[in-house]
Order: sequence, then structure tokens, then C-alpha cells
Amino acid sequence: MAGAGKKLNGNGARRKTRSPAPSITDGGYPKPPHPTRAHAGQRYWPRTGRRRRPFIVRAVNPNGHITARRDDDPREHITITATRLLARRPDGQGRYYQFLGWSPRRYRTWATVIAIENTTVTLVLPEWHPTRPVRLPIRLLPPSAHTINASVALTANLSAPTAGKLAPASITNHRHPPNPKHRQTTS
Repeated sequence: MAGAGKKLNGNGARRKTRSPAPSITDGGYPKPPHPTRAHAGQRYWPRTGRRRRPFIVRAVNPNGHITARRDDDPREHITITATRLLARRPDGQGRYYQFLGWSPRRYRTWATVIAIENTTVTLVLPEWHPTRPVRLPIRLLPPSAHTINASVALTANLSAPTAGKLAPASITNHRHPPNPKHRQTTS
């Protein structure tokens, strides 16, 4: 007796191309929105031009210029204005550059407490994704942050694909988030 699916193309093996794209209804999330601030470690892809290769932001200068290097060739450096890099389309994605994510390393960032249950707290890290909830044990937060809309500073791996891999650490109080209009909830 033959196994199920042996006569199908590829012998019935599961493939990513055959499965539908994730949607919000089945637990999938859309692309992260385009950032409102540029930080070292962010990865972008140019939407136009001849040399459309991804690059990583290396430094953000106070005069509005951003120094970056190509992802595939670290010796090739580029300079962009912050205004052009952070320009948005009406759908919230980048106009000239698509935000791809973060380089794999730990970053100092901030989070907002959006829900508190008995032993867990739900945070949102806007620089990672402003609509994905992150659940932590409440004992990891300082006692003064045990209120809704409290801001905390923490270190996390912002390149993580899921909340469980963020590995938040060094959580402390944070009085004023860098960009209060960036606060969003999971609705």
C-alpha cells in the first residue's frame, strides 16, 4: 500500500509556495510599518534605481544625513538624507525605501504596558512592531511600571521574527518614550 500523496508533484512534500500567505485571521502579521526615526542597525531596500540592493544604516548624523553600507558588500558605503529614507506612502510603507527589519543584535529600546493580568503583563515594542503583543511575567518589570500605559526601557533583539525570541532584558523605568505618537495597541 502506497503512502498518501506519493503520486503528487514533489511526492506530496510540503512547500512554502503551495501554502497561502499568512493573514491576520490565522495569526500572521503584516509587514512592520515604516519607521518614524532612523537608527543604526536598520535594514532597507531601495524601491527605485539601478543598484537595488539592501543596505544597513551605520550612523545617523545630527545634520540629517545617514551613512549606510551595502548588505552584500561591506566596503561599499552610501549616504542618504533622513527625509528621503523615512518618507512614507499612504499605506504606511516606505516611499523610496522598504524597511526590511533590523540587523541581528541586541538594541536598547522602549516599550509600553498595554495590559496586566494576574501574573503576566503585555507590552508593545513600537520599534519592533507597534501591533504585535509581547507577554512577560510581571515580576520582570519594576513595581512602578505595573500600570497601564507605563513606559519601560529595555534591551531586546529587534531582529527576532516572533515575540518569544525578543529576549527582553535590563528592564527599567522610562519616563518619556522617544516618540509618544508611535504608541499603538493591539487592536
